[in-house]
Amino acid sequence: MRRDDIVVSGHRVHEGAIASKADIPVLETSQAISILSEQLLEDQGVRRLGDALFNVAGVSRNNSYGFFDGFNIRGFNATSGATYLDGLLDDTGYGTSEIAALERVEVVKGPASGLFGQGPLSGIVNLVSKRPRDEAFLDMSIAGGSYDLFEMQVDGNAPLVADGSLLARLTAVYRNQDFFVDYSGQRRIFLAPSLTWKPGPDTSVTLLGRYVDDKINPWSPTTAYGTALPNPNGPVSIKRSINDGKYPAVQDNDYWSVGYVADHKFSDAIAVHQSLRYQDFHNSWDNWLFISSISPDFRSVGRFYYGPFEENGEYFRVDTNLSLRFATGPLSHYVLAGLDYGHRDSDQTNVFDPGPYWLDLYNPVYGTVSAPNPAVPGTTYASVTKQRGFYLQDHIKVGERLTVTLGGRWDRASSAITNNGTANPEVVDTAFSPRAGATLMLGESVSLYANYAKSFNPQGSYRASDGSTLPPERGVNYEAGIRVARADGSLRAMATLFELTRTNVATSDLSPTAAPNTYVLTGEQRTRGIELEGGWRPMPGVELTAAYSYLDAKVTSDSRLLVGARLSSVPRHIVNLWGRYTIQQGPLANLGAGLGVHHESNRPASTASATSTPFYLKGYALVDAALFYRFDDWSVQANIRNIFNERYFPTASLTRTTPGEPRTFMISLARRF
Repeated sequence: MRRDDIVVSGHRVHEGAIASKADIPVLETSQAISILSEQLLEDQGVRRLGDALFNVAGVSRNNSYGFFDGFNIRGFNATSGATYLDGLLDDTGYGTSEIAALERVEVVKGPASGLFGQGPLSGIVNLVSKRPRDEAFLDMSIAGGSYDLFEMQVDGNAPLVADGSLLARLTAVYRNQDFFVDYSGQRRIFLAPSLTWKPGPDTSVTLLGRYVDDKINPWSPTTAYGTALPNPNGPVSIKRSINDGKYPAVQDNDYWSVGYVADHKFSDAIAVHQSLRYQDFHNSWDNWLFISSISPDFRSVGRFYYGPFEENGEYFRVDTNLSLRFATGPLSHYVLAGLDYGHRDSDQTNVFDPGPYWLDLYNPVYGTVSAPNPAVPGTTYASVTKQRGFYLQDHIKVGERLTVTLGGRWDRASSAITNNGTANPEVVDTAFSPRAGATLMLGESVSLYANYAKSFNPQGSYRASDGSTLPPERGVNYEAGIRVARADGSLRAMATLFELTRTNVATSDLSPTAAPNTYVLTGEQRTRGIELEGGWRPMPGVELTAAYSYLDAKVTSDSRLLVGARLSSVPRHIVNLWGRYTIQQGPLANLGAGLGVHHESNRPASTASATSTPFYLKGYALVDAALFYRFDDWSVQANIRNIFNERYFPTASLTRTTPGEPRTFMISLARRF
């Protein structure tokens, strides 16, 4: 199987990479970008995006529901509107990303609005699909593990013509597993075909397709009493299902997409790039129960019923840019100018039954909740969102040591919402998002950098509990740091100081009577912090990565929350260490082992207000290990995650506490043909 180097922040972006939209050397890049390689994700046995992002400084988990991908970047929630696929926003609803189909994960920290337009202040995550290659191969693997995991993967690649101008690749995954919560699990069928046409040395067009079919029994968060907090009746098992055991929650998540990435060089000075994708998606669920109340004796919980829910939609995005290289006297310019457009259209039907449907946590009786109250009326919701943007950036080199990057983007975003057949007025937001950065070379492998950027994030499609829409979120970021990048790739490191401030913050409304997917505004919030991140190969066979973050995330102005209060679910300290050693020679050559530690310090379960004081979630440390052995065309790998079976809770509230996954193991066998 192909083995890439482990790469962390500061890696020179591959040609056509989307994280910076430009081929700028690492030591001239004035923004923090982290890259996780395919090899690192394979070594760690990662199957979830949130677990992969543990390797990135400044990233922590944020997930109210426990099942979907959720994460913070630099102390702010980046779960919604921050995940991109091949440089285009990936917004198909309520699914999880397929790690097996990726050749790397790129994380841009701080505002990316100067190039990408609307998005969270915290940053974005760009998933890069596997593309066709020049060589022919067929990789097949089978894996099994905890909770009846069974998985098969196929990754095949071949040139279709002798001169290599037409290449094809197919990645396929079948996965069937239970989750650690009773009566929950998932079956996934995933296909990702791709085709590259290279009619000449200066032109490349890659067609990218995806098909996902998920059949899921999702699980729901539990209560803090008996899990993250004491309960006079004793502890509550994190395996306890809040959903009905006889009529478990069901979810269907399926979508398909087709698009392309095209590049053409007119000369060494002029090039054009275009990315386009069309997606058709469908989400539905039923029998999904969530805690809404707790009995006075803390033994039972009341639940509301969510479903049947049905969503159908389509999503189209296209991004086109032109790059120019030229000189004006002593200044060398690398100009990027682009246009992009996005259109998302979806329709929903839903039933929200407030219940309450009671469940005894210590002696649950299932089979009592098979459908919502027929007297509860259903609702309909439709939305059409559009975005048009023009961006311009100039990367200027002044002599041999100094670079300056200046840019900005003009956006027009609109949303039109219809509730229960009543059309609301169209919401239109416009914004200019500037960015300015500079780098100074201190030597062949070291540079200083500084960056200023603003963000713009429309929220017209977000609903408050009263059905109204929210104004756009605004943000500003200041950061400075030092980068190290040896030419041979043996050492890469970055240290960063930053401050992010955002206003008109939308957060999930977790009040007991609030329906899921409703939001509230929480004023102004600020994060200041330090990030240290690096990768080192001190000798052949040894690879080490490390990431540390200090985050001071708090409320700076608010009419409801307590000014100065720490933001919910944000730890002050995050540490991630990973090391791999592979024997290079002798009878045990190609035998290797990996060991990792992930630590997050304590954090408030919620953000304090004048009338409520949050409880704190304890800090935790997770230890993972792996064993590898390759012989001829075969390889075998064993992974154990959370070796010491740490009981931990990444996010929590009194009614929605998300337990972390207990100890799991996975063994896989692979062969290359």
